[in-house]
Amino acid sequence: MASPADVSYADVFIGSWKDASRGSIKGTNITVSSKNGVILVAFLALFVQFAGQHLWGIAAFLWYQLRLSGRPKYNAALRYQQDMSIRNNGSPGQTLWTLTRIAWAWRHAKGHKKEKQAWWRVSGLPIFVPLIFMVLLTATGILSSNIMETSKVDILLRGDECGIWEVPDANTVKASDNDFMIENAKYIGGVTEFGRIYARACYNTTGDVNSPMCEAFTTKAIPYTSHTNASCPFDNQTCIYGNENLRMDTGNMDTNDVLGINTRKDNVHFRKVTTCAPLQPDLWTTRENTTSPMGKDEYRIKWNWGTIPWYNDTDYVAEADSDNTNRLSKGFTGYSMVTQRYYRLDSRLPFPSSSSFIPRKEFNTSDGDIYFMFLAAHAVNFAKPIDDPWFSAHRANPGPLNRTYYFSDHLLSPLGCVEQFQFCNPKKGDAPDACTTLSGIVPATAAAKFDLDLTPMQSAIVDLLINAVYANNAIILQPIKLLADDTSNDGVQMPLPRNQWVIELQDMHNRVLTEIQRIIVDYARGPSSAAAKQFLVVPDSNYRNLCSMIRARTSGKFSSINTYGLALTVGLGTLIILANIFLESMIRCFQRHRKAQHRGVDTWVEDGLLQVHRRTLVLAEMEEWEGRNDAVPTTRHWCSLARNGPMETKRVEETKRPSIHVEDVDAVRRVDTDETLALDSPGEAGSKDRKGDAGK
Repeated sequence: MASPADVSYADVFIGSWKDASRGSIKGTNITVSSKNGVILVAFLALFVQFAGQHLWGIAAFLWYQLRLSGRPKYNAALRYQQDMSIRNNGSPGQTLWTLTRIAWAWRHAKGHKKEKQAWWRVSGLPIFVPLIFMVLLTATGILSSNIMETSKVDILLRGDECGIWEVPDANTVKASDNDFMIENAKYIGGVTEFGRIYARACYNTTGDVNSPMCEAFTTKAIPYTSHTNASCPFDNQTCIYGNENLRMDTGNMDTNDVLGINTRKDNVHFRKVTTCAPLQPDLWTTRENTTSPMGKDEYRIKWNWGTIPWYNDTDYVAEADSDNTNRLSKGFTGYSMVTQRYYRLDSRLPFPSSSSFIPRKEFNTSDGDIYFMFLAAHAVNFAKPIDDPWFSAHRANPGPLNRTYYFSDHLLSPLGCVEQFQFCNPKKGDAPDACTTLSGIVPATAAAKFDLDLTPMQSAIVDLLINAVYANNAIILQPIKLLADDTSNDGVQMPLPRNQWVIELQDMHNRVLTEIQRIIVDYARGPSSAAAKQFLVVPDSNYRNLCSMIRARTSGKFSSINTYGLALTVGLGTLIILANIFLESMIRCFQRHRKAQHRGVDTWVEDGLLQVHRRTLVLAEMEEWEGRNDAVPTTRHWCSLARNGPMETKRVEETKRPSIHVEDVDAVRRVDTDETLALDSPGEAGSKDRKGDAGK
């Protein structure tokens, strides 16, 4: 059974590349290993947080400037505490906490009635500024994480093992036991089995499928429309239904967007239309009487629907014996199919014929490839009568315990399909000759290569598609385990719906589309078997370039980073950091150029934590300071300073209290730059006096 590991990717391109399906901005990616992706995610998280703190520094500076006022305020102390909190907290979170504590502490303060009633406005509203800023920074951090994908990552294959299966000669095909035929059969069988499992897990599902297998290709499932009102694809007399047949149409699949061939410049549109119908089971049949080895009278039926030239010009395409429904004695119970195929060829392409029969004129359509599937139910007991035309079973058969089972109505139940293909050159737009007509895969390919004016790369893409369909048998015909087997147990088939044939064909069609996706990816990465690589033809020229243009998808092993998103995040974050670092210097330079006052910037500096510390020591008549307009002031000389404890600070405040006497609360106003200078002047004057005394 195939497993998700069957489509693991090892030869992935590491570095910067453009995903042509996403455009020039979103599609410019950097693919890294998952380990390096984790490191980069951690770096981006820290960088965004660091840049956010600097952005808050800019916002706090502007907010602080807006709050400056020279007019006295009744709630000056509260406002000044808020200003100091805005000035000296390095993050919005710290500011939010400090402003909350300030608001709570002032809730019972006594004051004028007008100001008391406005407490919630003065102390409460500022809290929302850092709160909103925190929300915005959190959202920014979340959005920045979108520049990196760690699951369902689109990758570009290097194509180091690129190659296509060589075309065998007639002798190789006839000698089916040679190494080529063995390895080729293994590969096709593996792709078919993978297609069956993948299609049933990932196609026709509702919601998002989380299976790792469904993350193998850039498009999880190729979309198509399905209609059950199609006309008979053959002569009307051959079909059971006149206008109730199945038609499945993919529409124009862009090889870039849908199939993962990474080129917008040389993309091709590819369309696949499959029309199927249950056929009249007794039409043009021959009955022969036979005798079984046990001497029982039996009969054989042959379906004269064409000839098989390679088998003695046999004039029938299928046959079955009347003991076909009693194979239990021969050790076999279940379903089997007899299949036949007929391909239209084109003289412009020297492809060998892969047809197994030549249909009679009633089936010989000229615009598609023809497939027959004759279903046989060997010793299958149906629990209920089946009205489905392909599984039709109404022949009653008494069973044990007085139960009645039912046998199939026919030895073989035929169903026919016609597959048509179309190529379009999107460079021609809506021109009448932009697309080929719907036809078989070989004529459609010939018309595309000779009539659509394809570029060499487009021609290489067309060759890759016919290799998938024609050379690797990505067709609806391949017999596989039917869905009906899932509801069959010990030879007893549970009831089936009337449209079981439609469900079965849709499942087969899903498998075919999966195989096309898989074969395109395998073109770049090569078959998983080392023994098969000797039978690959290494491409050159445009075909070699195509090897490194195949996209796939994976999860867990690689990470994808949007280049523009990364550049924008790092560039904008760096600009914010530098702007915050040099904000004061730039404003001072601008003000000097305009000969404007520096009051706002100077006040911002003076309210800095270290400047407040300086002023405290100035009031205590300690060492003289320099750098009053700098963020970090220093003393003029190296000196020894003892840090005051609470008791020493109290004594200093009591000693200095008379020098700062306030007569009326209405006269309280903020100590701005000029007042701060006045506080410094006694020390400076005393210094000058001391210098003067020394001179004397």
